[in-house]
Amino acid sequence: MLRYDMDYFASQRPKTALDLVSWLPGFTFSTGDASVRGLSGAAGNVLIDGERPADKNFTLNQILQRIPVNQVDYVEVIRGGASNVDMLGQSVVANVVRKKGAADSVAISGSQAYFTSGRHAPSLTLDGTHHDAQGRTLSGAVSVSKYVEASSGNGTQVRQGAAGALLDERSVNLAARGWTAFGFGVFETPAWQGLLRVNGNISWTDYNSREIDQISLPARGVTALKEHLGGPLGGQLGGQMGVNFKRNIGNDLTSESVALLRLGGQSFSSQLATSGGNQLFGEHDHTGELTGRSALRYQQAPDLTFELGLEGAYNWLGTSSSFMVNSVPIPLPNARATVSEGRGEASLKLSWKASPVLELEGGIRLEASAITSHADVRQQTSLFYPKPRLALIYSPSNVDQVRVRIEREVGQLDFTNYVASSALDTGSIRAGSVSTVPQQEWTAEIAYERRFWSDGVASLTYRHSLISDAVDRVPIRDPANAAAAFDAPGNIGGGLRDTLVAALTMPLDRLGLDHARIKASGTFQWSAVTDPTTGFKRGITNLNPQEYSIDFRQDFPAWRASWGASLVTPCFASITAKGCARSQFRFNEVDVLNAAPALGLFAEYQPRPDLFLKVEASNILGAVYERAVNIYGGPRDLFALSYADNRRLDSSPSIKISLRETL
Repeated sequence: MLRYDMDYFASQRPKTALDLVSWLPGFTFSTGDASVRGLSGAAGNVLIDGERPADKNFTLNQILQRIPVNQVDYVEVIRGGASNVDMLGQSVVANVVRKKGAADSVAISGSQAYFTSGRHAPSLTLDGTHHDAQGRTLSGAVSVSKYVEASSGNGTQVRQGAAGALLDERSVNLAARGWTAFGFGVFETPAWQGLLRVNGNISWTDYNSREIDQISLPARGVTALKEHLGGPLGGQLGGQMGVNFKRNIGNDLTSESVALLRLGGQSFSSQLATSGGNQLFGEHDHTGELTGRSALRYQQAPDLTFELGLEGAYNWLGTSSSFMVNSVPIPLPNARATVSEGRGEASLKLSWKASPVLELEGGIRLEASAITSHADVRQQTSLFYPKPRLALIYSPSNVDQVRVRIEREVGQLDFTNYVASSALDTGSIRAGSVSTVPQQEWTAEIAYERRFWSDGVASLTYRHSLISDAVDRVPIRDPANAAAAFDAPGNIGGGLRDTLVAALTMPLDRLGLDHARIKASGTFQWSAVTDPTTGFKRGITNLNPQEYSIDFRQDFPAWRASWGASLVTPCFASITAKGCARSQFRFNEVDVLNAAPALGLFAEYQPRPDLFLKVEASNILGAVYERAVNIYGGPRDLFALSYADNRRLDSSPSIKISLRETL
């Protein structure tokens, strides 16, 4: 366990707990995945006061941004494991420990981003925390902001036939933007000889996209595509209530219980207008999740801990979809669907520090679930998965550590796979499937970490996964018509995935740059599954082959200023999926998307302790987004390539000015 007091971060003048976590040497922050079922997989790799947040509507980075730095006592990095700490299924976690009886705080943050395309994105946030003499804490925030889709821009698209003949040429103007707002509150109080935390939040998002294509070949014309998600009424709106209670029962036994309820709904429409007519796709969804988890942790000895856990969840999705061509309704498979899942899981875990240099963690989770779907047909599926885990941490010295893990993992069950969807920009309507089961993987992992100089850390992780019931897209064939009209998500059998993760934190003081460092991280993936249409091997749909981030930062404590630069791939920066580099495989279509990394610069200045100014220049070189859509006459095993659309868009650089004042 490594402890970092606030003095360690003094030269960097952090504002929130997110700054502290992001600047930890050798630590790669993971926000978690709020879309997964249950609580265990959604946690990320950061604890707050030794506990996981009872929240799935907001990711960890959003939660940490709401904790001002004057509320934090220290941050610790736990490598391998520690008694009375839930490691969230991770080998390394960070724990943000807040001060006891910290002072009240109120802060207001505002920013404005200007894009060379003429768009702008303002943002305003107010957050605060209040403590009283009885140890109770109330914190909350309200925020509203405008955002711009990074992968939109201006460019060209050409269509070529199978023999290379030019069939279509057009200029493209794509603009996507929206508004988002949220409010949340957290109340903490001593209760029943423990600590009770209650949180609630509500969020709203509105998204609009407009694409205008000016066609020059084969004849002049115009097409227009409009997409809308959300809205003030009946749109993308979500809310949540969560409870966390933790107490010590004697000296050796600790209990922790978490429960949450999430409700949400959204409306989506996509309309394509061409010289040949109009297409209109619409979708309305409502979702919910009720989840609870309770764990007992028994520390039999300083080096031996047992944990028993129970988790239950009930999830549901109701949706209706429609598709019309020139005002004529077109039937869609599973256009109206209701899907629900009841799930229970029991777990047992043992953590043992066998020697000063060797730690072992072993356990098993037993998961049972029942999935019920009402669509074109009614179907019910019962599933049972044992999920064993074994981890070994070997630390032969203070600077070296080797971590080994073998585990069976069960992927999330994405309810959106059960319903129809659209991609009118590529000419696709996609059916839903009511028979998909979660993907399972046996994963073996080995990691080596080396610490050097004062704060230098280098690590390398290799992960090999054996996949069963891989989730991909499956053709829906019509025996009477070889040119199948749809495909749908489904299970396509076994597969392989290999992952290599490299990370480096290197201080540059020894190279003559005081208070400077480079922090880099990269993930590289290879995969193989059997294509259900052709029977040949290929990669997994939507798997990003590489993601990386390289950040440089230098602080000038005497001037209360900093500057830095970054080179970041879109997926690493958590930009929407439209901007990621990936491949998609359908029965009659193969899409290849590529996105160039974005270069950014920033400068920070703190004129006084309660005021902070930051200027950022993002995407300085104007990253290029490319998309190749290859369309076949029917299923790819029976029909030849008809044409290929190749699109290239130049995105907009931007400048963002941010102010944060503590009141």
